[in-house]
Amino acid sequence: MKRLFVLFVLTVITIGAVTGSTTAAAMGKEVVFGDQSWDSIQFLHRVMGYILEHGYGLRPVYNFSETMPSLIGLERGDNHIVLEVWVEARQEWWDNARRAGKVSGFGKVFPDSPTGLYIPAYLVKGDPDRGIEPLAPDLVSVFDLPRYQHLFTDPEDKSKGRVYNAVSGWAASERYLKKFAGYRVDNKPLEHYFNLFDPGSQTALNAAIRGAHDRGRPIVAYYWEPTPLLGELDMILLKEPDYDEEIFTRTCLCQNPSFSVEKAVNAKWVQGHAEVVPLLEKFHLSLEMTNEVLAWMEAHGNDPQKAALWFLKNNTDFWHSWVDDSEEVSEKVDKALEKEMLP
Repeated sequence: MKRLFVLFVLTVITIGAVTGSTTAAAMGKEVVFGDQSWDSIQFLHRVMGYILEHGYGLRPVYNFSETMPSLIGLERGDNHIVLEVWVEARQEWWDNARRAGKVSGFGKVFPDSPTGLYIPAYLVKGDPDRGIEPLAPDLVSVFDLPRYQHLFTDPEDKSKGRVYNAVSGWAASERYLKKFAGYRVDNKPLEHYFNLFDPGSQTALNAAIRGAHDRGRPIVAYYWEPTPLLGELDMILLKEPDYDEEIFTRTCLCQNPSFSVEKAVNAKWVQGHAEVVPLLEKFHLSLEMTNEVLAWMEAHGNDPQKAALWFLKNNTDFWHSWVDDSEEVSEKVDKALEKEMLP
């Protein structure tokens, strides 16, 4: 009886050890993305997740949280990859995490992201298909705005034009108050010609831009890229004096600094997954491509997984360049994509 009990205990220990090692192996096959609330990061994570799953055998997990908990989780190793870190907005965290050796940067996921005052392209170029004449063919910079003040009349103050500012409380809102007080045309500040209108929310700002565009009306509004709205609408960024760090810090009287949007990976995790380093280094999209995908995503139910599949199916040569060191990986992903159906 005692011998049977010993054999039973040994059997349980052996099964436990095997099961434990199997579970550990399965856990080791996961790649955890620090998912966040906006559409572009969710899309990027699904693209990378699909390639890692079907090309490298890693099971993607999308761990949703707000920005700072997601980044802190990246440091701890709860998350492995965050593909869209807006560095200037999280500069202290970025510097400290990299200095401590907890997070590795793999370069920009897309080129520096601009912000500023945008106008519909049809104001400059016209739109023959919609019967729209180019009402402001020489509107290139903020200093040209007074010449076209009459196109942007403020309905609440017809002596001035209206410019849709950033939402009150955003840093950009205060920035443009300073700019319109400081930029001068004919010895008068831009605020002499225009009122800066607070839209109250991003939803209202979006609605104002889309509404004007749908009706073919003039509008000047603060916005940024990449976004679904600018992926759908053809808009032009008005020029300001070239960015100068000292001038911007003192007066804001120059172009806004573009945001650096970086790929970040938990340093310990990537040390154990050297095979994915070339992909992490080469993974990138242009602003135009990102805007296009986000517009498609918004028009198809805001499903980031479908958007990722649509992108991969329609940009084969482009994403193949990310894995050009491994023909086996691209073949595996291509084979998986052949089975995917899209609306």
